[in-house]
Order: sequence, then C-alpha cells, then structure tokens
Amino acid sequence: MQQSSPTPWVEAVVLALTRAGATPSAVEPETTESGGWSIDWEGQSRGTPLWFTVYGHPSVPTVEVRISDWVFAPVALEQAEEFLFKALSGDAVLRRGVAGLGSWRLEVTVGGQLIVNSDREGSGKPDSEWEIQLLRKDH
Repeated sequence: MQQSSPTPWVEAVVLALTRAGATPSAVEPETTESGGWSIDWEGQSRGTPLWFTVYGHPSVPTVEVRISDWVFAPVALEQAEEFLFKALSGDAVLRRGVAGLGSWRLEVTVGGQLIVNSDREGSGKPDSEWEIQLLRKDH
C-alpha cells in the first residue's frame, strides 16, 4: 500500500514518542528537494540525547529511518511505531557484526521480524550515550 502523504507516518512517530516518554513529542513533516518528505526529531529519550529522521516519498510505500547515524531501510508503516518505540526505549540490541558485513549491528524486533540496520554513517566503536546504554544491556 503506497502512502502518498506523510500524515500516517507522523501519527506513528508521535505515538512512538509518546509511548517512550520522549521529549519533545511534537513533529512536523518537511518537503525534500526530491519531492518526498522527512520527519526530524531531536530530544531526550530515557534521559539520553537522541535524534532520528524518517525519509519518505509518495512513490514508495516504505521509508528510511536514520537513528543517530544508524540507517534502516525499508521500514513499513505497520512497523514504524513499534520500531521507533523500541529503539527509543532501549529495546534494541547492539552487537558486533558478522565479519565482512560491517563491524556493528543494531537490531530491533518488531512483530517477530528482525529489523537490522542496512548501513551506518561513521565507523569505529559506538560511543553516543544511547549506544553505550544499549551495549550495557544484558542480552
């Protein structure tokens, strides 16, 4: 199902932010140069600074989500709220990747499906407060 409007995505983002107790919980979509849209958020989640951007386009039914340099694509509308909620609330797994496929993996399970980052900007050991909290979790 194609989503020509960012409205349902905005609703999913706001629900995830609200459920996670993240502040601020307001977001507004912006039009991109390519005719698509983006939803940017920067704030606090679990007392930790964090940012994410959701990129969409009217011709594509899924989005790309970037969370603090971690890139996830494709993410479907029916996954978006739970995916963001789990990432914001720390219900994600950060681990060393498989040799040859990248040095780190960020995994979020949504509805029994494992969503793994498709890319990561930057390199080296994760060092943001959010990443360090994920590394400290027992799994």
